[in-house]
Amino acid sequence: MNRLATIAILLALGGPALAAEETYRGDHVAVTYTGVDKAYPVAMARTISTARALAVSEFGFDMPETVSLRVVCGLQEQTRLFTDGRDQFTLTVSAEKDLRKPSESGIWHLYGMCHELGHLAQYRLITRHDWLTTAGAEGWAHYLGSRLVDGVYAREGAELWPDTYDYRADGTARLTQQLASAQPGEVTTGAGLWQELAKIVGDKGIASIFKAWGQLEVDPADPGPALQKMLTAVNKDARLAAWWKKAEPVLVKKREKSAFTAKTIALKDLSGKPTELTHDDGAAAGKASMAGSGHAVRFEVPAGDWYLTAVAVYGSAYGSAGPGDTLHVWLCDEDFKAIADFTLPYAAFQRGAAKWVPLRVAPTRVPPKFIVCVGFNPSASKGVFVSHDKEGSGNSLSGLPGEEARPFTKGDWMIRAQVDQAKTARRK
Repeated sequence: MNRLATIAILLALGGPALAAEETYRGDHVAVTYTGVDKAYPVAMARTISTARALAVSEFGFDMPETVSLRVVCGLQEQTRLFTDGRDQFTLTVSAEKDLRKPSESGIWHLYGMCHELGHLAQYRLITRHDWLTTAGAEGWAHYLGSRLVDGVYAREGAELWPDTYDYRADGTARLTQQLASAQPGEVTTGAGLWQELAKIVGDKGIASIFKAWGQLEVDPADPGPALQKMLTAVNKDARLAAWWKKAEPVLVKKREKSAFTAKTIALKDLSGKPTELTHDDGAAAGKASMAGSGHAVRFEVPAGDWYLTAVAVYGSAYGSAGPGDTLHVWLCDEDFKAIADFTLPYAAFQRGAAKWVPLRVAPTRVPPKFIVCVGFNPSASKGVFVSHDKEGSGNSLSGLPGEEARPFTKGDWMIRAQVDQAKTARRK
């Protein structure tokens, strides 16, 4: 998901003008396609349908009633496959030849469908999964995807893909070979750890652990203790302690907090004469949605105690967010470490033309130099376009708190901070 923001947004809005789309429907799957022979969508539908059934029956996961896949052929882009984490897949290919067996195309489409179902299995239970490292998220999808490939072959046989090949080599056999290498890489290492967990708790035991983890409110600075406590509450196997000691550093992401204290003040104690801080010129020249990242802007206040009261974002929603979907506004210090995290409803943004949307937060003291970051956790099916102007001041960034921020060079994000002082401070 994270690596595919640009194409995801394009497809969320309907994509470019291509040939008329057709839809093939199978058991709990619908494949909409254009520009490719029907044999491939049929094979994809069978793969997804069978793998979905296995995820439910053999691994105990809650899978969507219908998995929707959109296949678009003809974009001048490299082949990409991703999921919205709920029930939709999107595949883009430049030409039909890119769908041929791996030995000819260099692309493992059948395994890819199973891999993305692995993401669905995890994300539907752990909806707030930003504490997972790449090894934790991609490693899990690699492990379960490999297992599902094995199961699909057992049920569908060697003739599943239009240009037949022995896709058993793309399943657990390949993972085993990767784990035996001298340097397996972070995704393979993560997959190996999930494999070890399955051997302890059983194939259906992981789903109950994920469900319990999904109900937790973890400390972003150190999620481990809460996750470990819940793990051992769900399953009493004594071997889990040793597994967790090895797995936590690989699978769990820590986000260092700021040393600056998050001091708040009552709204009634403020002067009521806020100051707006801005770097943009008010004229939108472009827009972007940041999958796996956030929109951030540096600000500075004059001497004295100032309190962040609101963040204004010029943007608009796309897709269809659920009623419980939320966005985040983070107040960070100048090193991009979080001071405070504010959760707000996605419904603040509407579809249509971009406009200024005020996001009000509990008045929180800011350091002399600080960063405001807004995160929407977008996907192909829902998100927010944040506008930017034409000329950058060097104060706009992309990233998430606790990670290394990257300069945004296409302009300044149209994000403004509203700050105020206490009544007593204003009288001095």
